[in-house]
Amino acid sequence: MTFVSDLFAIALGGSIGAVLRYLITLTVVSAPLSGWLTLHGSVGTTLANLLGCCALGGLFQFSQALMASDWVATGWAASLAHPRTLLAVRIGVLGSLTTFSTLIGETAVFASQGRILASSMLLGINVIAGWCLFWAAAAVVRNWTS
Repeated sequence: MTFVSDLFAIALGGSIGAVLRYLITLTVVSAPLSGWLTLHGSVGTTLANLLGCCALGGLFQFSQALMASDWVATGWAASLAHPRTLLAVRIGVLGSLTTFSTLIGETAVFASQGRILASSMLLGINVIAGWCLFWAAAAVVRNWTS
């Protein structure tokens, strides 16, 4: 039963993350100057990826703090600390919110159009800014939990 419950939690989280990703893309596409801003949807993908990296960094540090003996989660934090909830959020929500395959597809479209600089910048922004946001969020949560 535990395995099935874990799968259900991941599936539920995945559906939430997928809907969030779609809503982010719709918001970017419907924004003023959307033709310039979207670059074929890549801004929506990048925003979803960066938000996911930031959330994952915070969740990573939150999990690390829970393992430390000097901090105990209470209230909503205790609910988030449940292993099944962590699966639902980390793998489900954040796994479907962020999308490496779409990023690679979008960079490939730019490259096939001869837009190598745009392709490289898109990939670099997602990877480097995502890495920085992950660790920035982790630092914020580290300060909050210590």
